Amino acid sequence: MKKDTNKYEPNASKEEVKLGILHCINGFWVSNEGTKEKPNFHVWRPSVTHSVCDSAYAEIDLAICRCEYLAEHKDKQLISYCL
Repeated sequence: MKKDTNKYEPNASKEEVKLGILHCINGFWVSNEGTKEKPNFHVWRPSVTHSVCDSAYAEIDLAICRCEYLAEHKDKQLISYCL
């Protein structure tokens, strides 16, 4: 019997975790800007010279879900910015 696992789990390597990145996909990433006791997970989107905070969540699974949504719809977002 297969054990159910959460689809939205952090995927960062040890090196990325040292840099504060908990999850990364296609340039979008999640970091904890709070403390271990009171986490505040920020979702970052890439820009030309820096990253911009898109949103913040108290739960990591919500932040990862948003990060993956942004990464999946990246091309559609770029088109809407140009119009």
